[in-house]
Amino acid sequence: MSVNKELLATLQKAGAAVFDADAQLKLAVTRYGERVQAAVASNPFHLGNDTLFENWKLVARLSQTVAAMEEDLKNVYQMAGALSDVEPSLPELMPTLSAPAPAASEQATSPLSVNGSLAATDVKIKRKKRASVAKPGPALASSLPGNADRLLRHLRYVLKTKSFAPLKQAAVAKATGIPLGSMTAALKRLVAAGHVQTDASGMFKLVK
Repeated sequence: MSVNKELLATLQKAGAAVFDADAQLKLAVTRYGERVQAAVASNPFHLGNDTLFENWKLVARLSQTVAAMEEDLKNVYQMAGALSDVEPSLPELMPTLSAPAPAASEQATSPLSVNGSLAATDVKIKRKKRASVAKPGPALASSLPGNADRLLRHLRYVLKTKSFAPLKQAAVAKATGIPLGSMTAALKRLVAAGHVQTDASGMFKLVK
C-alpha cells in the first residue's frame, strides 16, 4: 500500500517544525555559553555559576536530541516517498494459481460414455496441475552474505534506479540493525555485485 500525499505533507510539516526547534535550541546553547563565560569571568566563585553550567549542558543535550529527530524525520520522509516508486503491483505479489484449461479430447468426451478409465484420467490431470505450481528454484536464493543481503532489501525501499541519492550510513545501520562498522564492507559488496552504483560524489542508486 503506497502512502498518500496528505501523509507526505504531514511529515514535511513535522520536519519543518523540528528544524525550527533545532535552530532555536542551537541559538539557546550559544547564548547560555556566553552567559556562563561572562559569569565565570565576573566572579569565578559565585554559587550560581554551577546552576548556569548545568542549564547549559541540559540545553545542549536537548539540541542534540532534536537534531537526531530531524535526521530521523528526513529518513522517514525519503522512505515514504520512495514507496510509490518501488512497491510491486498486486499481480506481481500474488501470481495466478488457476487450474490449466482442459484438453480438447477431454472436452469432447461425454460424461455418459466414460468407462472405468475415468479415474486414471483424473489422476493424470491433477499431477499436471501440481507440476505447474513448482517450488522456486535455487536461482531465487540470494548469494550475498547476511549483512549485504539485508542492506540490499532496505535500499530497494530507499534508493531509486533513475537518480543518485545520498546515503546516511548511521541512519541505515540503525534501521537495518547492521553494525555501523560493517556498513562500508556491505556497500562495497553490493557495488561489486552490480546491485548498487555509486558516483564520484559518494551518492548511490539502484541498478536494474
